[in-house]
Amino acid sequence: MKKNIYRLVLPILFIAMAGCSNAEDINSPVISKTHEGDVSLTQTQTLETPQSKLNCAQFNLDSIDNMVCTYWKDSKKFKETIKIQDYETYSSLIEVQELSPVEYNFFATTEVYYKNEKYKAKVFPNSRVELSDGNEILNLICNKGSCSKPFLWGFATESTIKVNPELANVMMNKLSYIYNYNYKKYLRDKNSQVVRNKIAVKVYFNNPHLDDTSYVIRFVDQASPLKNAIQEYLNGLTIEEKNLGFESNNFGNNNFTVKIVDNIAKIHFTANDLIADLQSPQQVINFSHSIRMTAEQFNTVDATEICINNSYNYQMAFLANEESVDCPF
Repeated sequence: MKKNIYRLVLPILFIAMAGCSNAEDINSPVISKTHEGDVSLTQTQTLETPQSKLNCAQFNLDSIDNMVCTYWKDSKKFKETIKIQDYETYSSLIEVQELSPVEYNFFATTEVYYKNEKYKAKVFPNSRVELSDGNEILNLICNKGSCSKPFLWGFATESTIKVNPELANVMMNKLSYIYNYNYKKYLRDKNSQVVRNKIAVKVYFNNPHLDDTSYVIRFVDQASPLKNAIQEYLNGLTIEEKNLGFESNNFGNNNFTVKIVDNIAKIHFTANDLIADLQSPQQVINFSHSIRMTAEQFNTVDATEICINNSYNYQMAFLANEESVDCPF
């Protein structure tokens, strides 16, 4: 009797197991074998795109291009795959080169499948991808939100700008954003830094790329912090600060004296060669503003008076050839 039961149960189990196996295969991608060790993908399967790679050091970039390239490389944008099916072909690059020559001269690289063919791809920051299979080159443009994530700004030509004028400034807006982003990171790093027996002071320099009046942070001896802060201005900018977009407007003011009288900082500079170092009226204005901002950060200073080469009205004497008024201190 037991043997008969086993004969009935075992076939039922085999049939049930076979049915489960077929049920799992219903939603599985279909892979057809061609010959042993080789498979071909059908249309139901998605071809995965490798992540893009960028090495800024391989390009001969100036400071601005390198800043943009580094920001792009350090961003999370390269985690996004290239959805090449959402791109549009673009036959001519004449308009592109007129508006943004070769897209900042740098690009990321990856490989993509396009119309079942494998291409090497150059990915530019302005939503353009150049495909090459060794023989032909295809230019693809991302004009949709679904494919925009890997890029820094949108693609723009004369025709697209006419329809959407905001595209004309999108590159400059992104550049301004990167300057402000880098500056905020710089401030966070400096504010978390502690230097033994030193205090942090603000030294103001002109920076046309930032929204607000901006400064760098220097660490100086605690004795005479005002004098030390002004000396730091005369010492000029570091490479890091220049890369942040700061500019020095000093014009040969290498020596100075400073004293505080009734909460007024009285600063007398000696400039060596005004003819060689003084370039424009704006340079004098920016210099005066930076010195005043640097001095008036201290609680003991409410106002600032400046003389240069014994001239109290140095701005008008330099810029309008007015007769010089002797420095009263």
